[in-house]
Amino acid sequence: MLDKLEKVFAVLICASFVVLAVPVGATEYNPGVQVGYWVEYRNLISGGTGNPEDFNATEWMKMEVILVTGNRVTVHTSRMLMNGTFQDGSDYVFDVATRETDRSGDSSNMWNNYLVVAGNLAEGSDTHLLVALPEGSAAMFINKTETKGLFGMNRTINLIDCNESFNAIPDYDFEFHLVYDQATGMMLELNYSLTSHSIPSTNEVVSYSAAEINTTPKSSDNTLTYAEVTIAAVIIVVIAAALVV
Repeated sequence: MLDKLEKVFAVLICASFVVLAVPVGATEYNPGVQVGYWVEYRNLISGGTGNPEDFNATEWMKMEVILVTGNRVTVHTSRMLMNGTFQDGSDYVFDVATRETDRSGDSSNMWNNYLVVAGNLAEGSDTHLLVALPEGSAAMFINKTETKGLFGMNRTINLIDCNESFNAIPDYDFEFHLVYDQATGMMLELNYSLTSHSIPSTNEVVSYSAAEINTTPKSSDNTLTYAEVTIAAVIIVVIAAALVV
C-alpha cells in the first residue's frame, strides 16, 4: 500500500507540471468573469438605419453574468427607460475561446455581441471578435493595454481601435472604439460611427459606457472555472492509474 501511495504522489507531481505548462507566448482564452459580476451602462446613444432607436430612451442598461461553464459565459441584460419603465432583457451566450455567440434571445441587437471577451488578454491578442465592414468582416485585436483610475481604483484596461476610410464605392469613413476590463473581459465602453458619402449619404452612430461595475461573485456561486475542472479531471485520472498499477 505504501508503494502505491508513493506512486500516486510521484504521478501527482508530474501531473502538476503537465497542467501548469503553457507554451511561451501562447494566448489563453478563458473566462475572467464569475457568476454575479455585472456592468451598468449609461449615456446610450444610437442613430442610423438598423441601429436600436430605443437606446436614446434608455436611462441605463445592465449586463450580468448568470452562468459560466467551461469557456462559455451566459449573461442577462435588462434596462430602465427614461420614463421609469423597467424592461427585462435576454440571455446571450459567449464562447470566449471561439467566435461562437448565441444571441437567439434577441438576434436583432448586434451590439450585444461585444459584451464579453476572454479575461487577462494583452496587447496584440486576438479578441475573437469580428467587426462588420461594408466590404466584409475583419478580426479585432487589442491595440493597447494601460492602467488608469476607473470606478474608484486603478484598473487595467484593453483598448481596441478600428479606423478605416474607403474611397471607392461604397465611399465611407468608419471608426469603432472598444474598452474592456482586462482581468474580467467585460466591456466598459463602445463607440461606433460610420459615415457614408455615397448617394444617399448616411450617418450611423452607437455609443454607451460603463457607469458602475461589480466584480464580487455571488456568495452561492459554486461554478467551477475551466482551469479548476481541467485540474480536477487530471488528478482523478492519474490517481486512478497509479492505484491500478
